[in-house]
Amino acid sequence: MSEGDRDPDQRPSSSSVGKRTRLNAGRIALILVGTVAVVAFTLYATIVLYGLIKGS
Repeated sequence: MSEGDRDPDQRPSSSSVGKRTRLNAGRIALILVGTVAVVAFTLYATIVLYGLIKGS
C-alpha cells in the first residue's frame, strides 16, 4: 500500500491526539469509578448508622 492510499482521517494510536483521547477516556473512567465508590460508601454508612440508631 503506497502512502497515497492511506486514509488521512486515521491517525496512528501513538499520535498526540490518540494519546490525549486515551488519557481523557481514562480520566472519565476513573471519575465514574470514584463516584460510584463514594455513593456506595455513603449508602453503606447511612444504613449502618441507621441500624445503630434504631438498635439503641
